[in-house]
Order: sequence, then structure tokens, then C-alpha cells
Amino acid sequence: MKIVSLVLVLAALIGTWRLAHSRGPMTQAVHVGIQADLKRIITEYVQTNRPDSKDLRFQKFWTETLKDGKIKATFTYTFQDTTEESGLTELEISGVAVLNKIDENPETVTYSLDELQVLDNSIRFEEPIQITAGLTEGEDPESDGTELEPEEPPAPTEPQPEDAP
Repeated sequence: MKIVSLVLVLAALIGTWRLAHSRGPMTQAVHVGIQADLKRIITEYVQTNRPDSKDLRFQKFWTETLKDGKIKATFTYTFQDTTEESGLTELEISGVAVLNKIDENPETVTYSLDELQVLDNSIRFEEPIQITAGLTEGEDPESDGTELEPEEPPAPTEPQPEDAP
């Protein structure tokens, strides 16, 4: 019985020692820092590649820990852009970024952006683009396209005499 009690006490001591010295979950400050850096990176990218864009807004942005040292960031952002062909448009882009921890010291934690996936994008035109279907040659502009004119049967051909040998 003393041996069983000794084993239980040792197991409790080892368990509490590991619990006291284990790393806690990732702090909220780390998540906020990652979100701020990713927002800055996305903002710089949009401004560099779409210099006429304006009104960049992040609709959704959150991070979650996948496992120790790996974080997934999910985002949706919109911005307005003007092009000569379509005028003012609003673009919405959704995606996911995966980050892996590469360095940690008492002051900072450094992550690498290893994967970025754009999952969905959409365009909303402020002024709708007009699409006009053209008429084919000989088509009646009053017709709704449901009536078909009967085709004339081909003219019969006369049989050709075969060449005799």
C-alpha cells in the first residue's frame, strides 16, 4: 500500500511540475499583433497594385491557433476601384492565411506567412454595365426569337448517268 501511495504522490508532483512549467495558450496580444501586421501587408499590397483604389475596409478578420506554433487567419475586405471600362466598382475579397512560428524571445514572437489562399472574390458595379445583344443578319428586330421560319426543302437533283466502261 505504501508503494501505491508513493507512486500516486510522485505522479501528482510530476504532473503539477509539468503544468507549472508548461507554456500557456497564445496570448491575446499575439493574435492582435498578427492581425495588425496582416492588415498592414494587405493594405500595402492593394495600394501598390491598385493605386486608384480607395475606402479599404476589413469586414471580417480573426485568427485562431491550429496547433502550437501554427496560426490561421481568416479575412474579408472590400475596397472601391475605378477603371475606364467599368467605372466605380466595389471589390470584396475573402481568404485564409497560415502562419508558422519561426522565432520567439521574451519581447517578440516572429511568424512566417507560409500560405495565402484567396477563397472568394466578387465585384459590385456602382453603375451597372449595359450589355446589348446584337441582331444576326436577316433577323427581325420585332421577333422574340421563338418563331422559326420554315426552311425550303432542297431542290431535287437529277440523277447523273453513270459512266460506262
